[in-house]
Amino acid sequence: MMRKITLELLRHGPPHNQLLSPLTEYIALCENHSAVTFHVPFEHNQMLYRLRALSYQLGPEAREFQMADTARVLGRLLGEIPGLTADLNRQRTGTSDGDTAEQVTHLRLIISASELALLPFELATAPNGFPGEGQALSLQTQQPVCITRETRRVAQEYVRWPRKPRILFAFASPPDLETVPAEAHLLALREALAPWLALSDDYDDEQRLKIIGDRLSVLPNASAESLEDACAKNDYTHVHILAHGVQTNTPYDSRFGLAFHADRHADGIEAISGDRLATILRTPRHGQPGRFTRPAVVTLASCNAGNVGSVTGVGASIAHALHEAGVPLVIASQYPLSFGGSVVFVKDMYEGLLWGEDPRKLVVGMRRRLHSYFKDKHDWASIVTYASLPPNFDAQLVDARIQQAMASALIALNMADRAMGAFSCPEPQLPATVARVENHAHRDTLARAQEQVTEAKARLTMTMGEHPEQQARILELLASTEKREAQMIYHSTQQDKFDPNSNDGMLLISKLETSRNHYWSSYLKQRKSPSQLVQFLSLTLLLQCLGRLPRPLDQPGQDMTSIWLSAHMQSLNDADHGDGSNRAWAYGNLMELYLIGKYIDDLPPAYCGDSLTSKALEAARTLVSLAGSTSFEVFSTRRQIMRYRDWFVPMVSGAYNMEALIRELLEVLPACDEPDWDF
Repeated sequence: MMRKITLELLRHGPPHNQLLSPLTEYIALCENHSAVTFHVPFEHNQMLYRLRALSYQLGPEAREFQMADTARVLGRLLGEIPGLTADLNRQRTGTSDGDTAEQVTHLRLIISASELALLPFELATAPNGFPGEGQALSLQTQQPVCITRETRRVAQEYVRWPRKPRILFAFASPPDLETVPAEAHLLALREALAPWLALSDDYDDEQRLKIIGDRLSVLPNASAESLEDACAKNDYTHVHILAHGVQTNTPYDSRFGLAFHADRHADGIEAISGDRLATILRTPRHGQPGRFTRPAVVTLASCNAGNVGSVTGVGASIAHALHEAGVPLVIASQYPLSFGGSVVFVKDMYEGLLWGEDPRKLVVGMRRRLHSYFKDKHDWASIVTYASLPPNFDAQLVDARIQQAMASALIALNMADRAMGAFSCPEPQLPATVARVENHAHRDTLARAQEQVTEAKARLTMTMGEHPEQQARILELLASTEKREAQMIYHSTQQDKFDPNSNDGMLLISKLETSRNHYWSSYLKQRKSPSQLVQFLSLTLLLQCLGRLPRPLDQPGQDMTSIWLSAHMQSLNDADHGDGSNRAWAYGNLMELYLIGKYIDDLPPAYCGDSLTSKALEAARTLVSLAGSTSFEVFSTRRQIMRYRDWFVPMVSGAYNMEALIRELLEVLPACDEPDWDF
């Protein structure tokens, strides 16, 4: 759990139409400490002058002076809040002695007065008594701090963190404005998505574009109409907008917006205000009146707009408006970002977000990189984060991390399956040169798949270490992955007879042993699902046939007969009393138990002989009836039966006599494409 400190800054009156003034009294509320009154020590025009310097509209000397002075003033202002000083220095509890990792503190600034949103709190210097005093508060390493902004108008309880991201990238580069680095941003997004794109080398361009398009949509020359239409037609979880910030002046006001394309305007440019952009992104869904789109994350990159106009509005007005409209997480730039800084911004954020990493920790790391990479810019201080996260956000993040890691591993394994299929079923009459080139490409695919699986397993292992309560779930997923890897090795060796003493054979057996141990450990940690026991039995029989385990087992508590009967009893109970999905899985477990039952010693007479065959077929038919022929339960169970046919039985030739029953089961279980599913 991340440590959180809530600091609310407010004043009397409506949130808008108020200028900064030393005469205005503001109230600071920090956690359960007493309220304190503070004043902003400059007039509104003085702050606007400071912002002109921070927006690179004045010379380098003025910019450096205003940066240092503004950081000092804001640090001193925060230092006047005793409760904040006390909470930042309070020792973290519940941290083990061996935990040496930096613990990020989430400082939630709840700002309802819109003029206070102009203040660049992210730039503040840590005052006396703060961790890392004298350094930039958001860069100091004594106690890393992520500063986020928030308004009261976003309801936390409605936020559901996306587990299957879909991104919209919209960019605008109207005439007479500097070209935005759309290509670099698109490449960064494409690379961030790579672990979840099943792009086989033998796909043509049309197939590759379709696969990428399912995850990433690109909207060039964005206008208000085209962006609204794209959002209305799709439920995007993440929206990334790349555009220039422009200033719009009226006789009564000065506002900032994003420069979009507009054919109806003579100059081809239209400034989209924060309120309008919020209406566009939260538009009603086509054909679904009353249901409004709601991306979980919006990122705004405004690259060096030069003298076109200050982009202070991107952080202080547009992001603020989007957040008030109900977007849970908005990450934007308060000032012009450099070309390189904008690319680091999108690369760092989306690589981490798509893996399910905590966005608050990502912002802390990104600031440090921006500070170290670009010494003549203050990109690190430009980043502003508006966040309203639900109380169970940490638990949702764990789910997202597990989901994304397993999705990446499964996509890689499916790519490997495709490549292995090409090895085992080569196209006839191919010229030798072409065949060698294709085989080389398939081997490259296998190598990439293995790297991807390795990274996904490492992430799952790290998640398990950080969240011990998820150990049973993650161990079962790791067990399944190890088993799939062993199958990949078996099919890629291209040998007529499996050699357990070869390098590949020893690696395969090692993965089978690891998978078996993971299934057993998973069951011991959470004795709820009999599926771990079924897979443990299946792999134990296979390893016994390979001469790698004694028969009977000499491990305490691993009596095969007792385990089979326990798994059978639990499955029967789930079949009778579980919900729809659990009942379906129960019949899948029963079918596999009956398939291997004749190889389990000392079972009761009712589970011996021909009765096992009829029971297995009956369980298979019930599974299809309950779950449907295109369900994941049927797909997964059929895939497991095919492992016996294509892998287990051939690998230990003569040890099993189940080919006839396997054929009958596969006739009952219809073949289908792999459907989406949750882990």
